[in-house]
Amino acid sequence: MTLVALKEQLTESDYTEIENLAEQNYGPRDIAKALQVSVRTFLHVWSDTKSRIRVAYEYGRLQIDIKKREKLINMIEAGNTTAIQIHNKQSEERQFFDARLDVFGV
Repeated sequence: MTLVALKEQLTESDYTEIENLAEQNYGPRDIAKALQVSVRTFLHVWSDTKSRIRVAYEYGRLQIDIKKREKLINMIEAGNTTAIQIHNKQSEERQFFDARLDVFGV
């Protein structure tokens, strides 16, 4: 399957399915198999961070991260000590990532 053929074959519902499967923690190979397209071609398109496939994949991953963080906040508000520790660790990791981004721009 060629790149052009893959892009023409995928419908709006396929991109929604990519989002849903990514949200369920499926990887690009599994998603290609679920869509019944060439894994090699799918991965080639997926490797381009600006491709519509990659954008749909990253959006799905972001959606589950948002849901997890909302649940974590609910647990923190309920006084769950473990949730507080997890949140603190994630905050430290985010601060480190942001500082690295400021210094190196990568």
